[in-house]
Amino acid sequence: MATARAREPVLLEPKGPVITAIACTVGAALFLGAAGAFAYATIRTAADLGRTDGRWTWAGLGLALAAAFVAYAGLSTVFFARAERRATLQLAAQGVDAAALVLAVAPAPPSNDDHDQVRLLMRISGPGFEPFEHSGEVVRHLFGSTTQGTVLPARVDRTTRTFTVAPRPAAPTPRAEDA
Repeated sequence: MATARAREPVLLEPKGPVITAIACTVGAALFLGAAGAFAYATIRTAADLGRTDGRWTWAGLGLALAAAFVAYAGLSTVFFARAERRATLQLAAQGVDAAALVLAVAPAPPSNDDHDQVRLLMRISGPGFEPFEHSGEVVRHLFGSTTQGTVLPARVDRTTRTFTVAPRPAAPTPRAEDA
């Protein structure tokens, strides 16, 4: 008899509308520009296949393949940005407030865009779902002062187990008139 297994938890980095719009614009520009280059190279190659020298044919095929790859990367960027934004909105609408207890902190390699990171092992618990553990990388400039035992605010989608954590709010600085 098969048993239903809970989904693996996913740490989501929330994406705002501006970042999503920028990513979609870059992806669309890559897709449209590369698709045009692909069409040009393919047409030019097909037209030159009757020639005997064949120099443009191999160069055109290489250019067409490179343009197809860039077009695919651009289209993937658009789809990925939209999916992340959709997940962010779904988490905001359907998620519940939770707490993430930091069990361990370890250094992590830099991200793909050279941001320093730390790896956090966390136990996430809250109302309406069974507590779970997750280990993931977060950016150091937001979570660098996090230590073992720190409780971070979290938001969890109970059905998909997608969650996000926020850095602990900084302590308020004392004002001169309070002293």
